[in-house]
Amino acid sequence: MHEIGVLPLHGVVQHYDWGGYDFIPGLVGIANSDRKPFAELWMSAHPKAPATADVAGIAMPLDRVIAEAPDRILGPSASARFGGHLPYLFKVLDVASMLSIQAHPTKKQAAAGFARENAAGIDLGAADRNYKDENHKPEMAVALTDFWMLHGFRPLDQIAEALRKVPELRSIMPDFSVRLARAGDATQAHRDLLRDLYCAVMTMPQERVDLLLNALVERLATVAPSDHDGPDYWAVRAVETFPAVGGHRDRGIFSIYLLNLVHLRPGQGTFQPAGTLHAYLEGVTVELMANSDNVLRGGLTQKHVDVPELLRILSFDSGTPQVLDGEPAAGPDRVYGTPSDDFELSRIDLAASGHYLGQAAYGPDSIIVLEGGATLTARGQSIPLARGAIVFVPFGTHYSLNARVTPAMLFKASVPGQADSVPGSE
Repeated sequence: MHEIGVLPLHGVVQHYDWGGYDFIPGLVGIANSDRKPFAELWMSAHPKAPATADVAGIAMPLDRVIAEAPDRILGPSASARFGGHLPYLFKVLDVASMLSIQAHPTKKQAAAGFARENAAGIDLGAADRNYKDENHKPEMAVALTDFWMLHGFRPLDQIAEALRKVPELRSIMPDFSVRLARAGDATQAHRDLLRDLYCAVMTMPQERVDLLLNALVERLATVAPSDHDGPDYWAVRAVETFPAVGGHRDRGIFSIYLLNLVHLRPGQGTFQPAGTLHAYLEGVTVELMANSDNVLRGGLTQKHVDVPELLRILSFDSGTPQVLDGEPAAGPDRVYGTPSDDFELSRIDLAASGHYLGQAAYGPDSIIVLEGGATLTARGQSIPLARGAIVFVPFGTHYSLNARVTPAMLFKASVPGQADSVPGSE
């Protein structure tokens, strides 16, 4: 491989059952006459579904392109830090039906779990496999439409109120409010209380789960809740989306009342660190995460739920999640800062005929056009980018983006400023 210029990419669509039918096909210009669900567009180098790069007219999987020259494409320091792999996974998600309640491990937990399951001889493709790799999976999501999600445990006083107000929840832990009052301001006592509550939910005999949730279903059927910003609405949606299998209800429905229900407007986002229970409920979002596929589930799913392992990796902190609007940068971009060393997400809003100067200063940039169109210029290349176009910008590349006669909105995934830097970039 000689000169490495900016590479046009073709993402990989994941046709999961919960996906929508229109947004991603419209974005990438694919007819969907047979109405297949288009759930996720992957735009990175994860070995499960690497994007295809156009290298001098030859189509190559992006992970193979990087493997042929990791230091040049990632930058020497980023290549060393991330084992010669692209550290992030960039996606667009169209959530039409509710996703599972889930959490992701820390790096230490992932490495230990991966080794443990390998030693046990569990196949990587097995349905009961928890750890597909050794990496953690912090996530950043920014809404493109109105977007609803569950994110972390609610403040304990709100949980206490829910346990009082929802008849079917009262018997789960009748002394919750008393224990909360006794705990005072002690953080560890709060965590212990929350752990005990969630353990009670997740280890409750299935017969009792069915008894309580059948009563909830019958009561809500007489109310027909329609407020998207209330948990009753999503409990009804969960019942419809995950019908009783063998007469048994999904205990994840309880968690809808225990977790924060977050409504993001377009341009708003959240960060999901390791150990945080969350679930995407409805809407379209751009998602950027560490390059991992490790998921521990807590319900609203027909997939494997490993309760002991989930309880082991969970964070039992509670509170109201931070909604991120992005911080203005030096140009027409906003940066959604997170504590992650693996990735950084930016939104670039170009006015008509507007201009943006960028540089892949610490590792490669990946860019997708969500609205309008632009032209990318770099190293003698001039690449027209229509809506849905994706490009991969190798380390060390200075580039410009110029909007057409209409405004444009783009999202950029990059490596945070801790690895190599382009000379003169500081």
